[in-house]
Amino acid sequence: MTGKELWEQYQHYTQDLTEHSRKLAFGGAAICWFFKSDKITFPPAIYWSLAFVVAFFICDVLHYLAGALVLRGWILAQEKMLWKAKKTIEGDFLKPTWVDIPAFTFFVLKSLFLITSFLCLGYEFYVRLKENH
Repeated sequence: MTGKELWEQYQHYTQDLTEHSRKLAFGGAAICWFFKSDKITFPPAIYWSLAFVVAFFICDVLHYLAGALVLRGWILAQEKMLWKAKKTIEGDFLKPTWVDIPAFTFFVLKSLFLITSFLCLGYEFYVRLKENH
């Protein structure tokens, strides 16, 4: 990949992080407003579902943050080596697989948390349907 392509990938990570962070901030404010009363209670499956949704959002932000930080550090190191060798930072780089492992790990985790959250919701629906029959 060229340095330009790698920096575009880095920019993608940081733009997505900013976008998701804003949504989380608004969502966090809405959740705080929703829970302003002490009388609100949920069945355990719904609490677990909410916990997995929170874990999803945390991993969603960490997915882009990890991708951006690791990619940035690797690109800067490559540009430094290229500058020492050729007095330019323009060139092609062969990105190793390990650079994407942190972002991919959080991608898998957030997907699993989201699926688990919906499984908890499905369980609660099942319990309620079973009680009504």
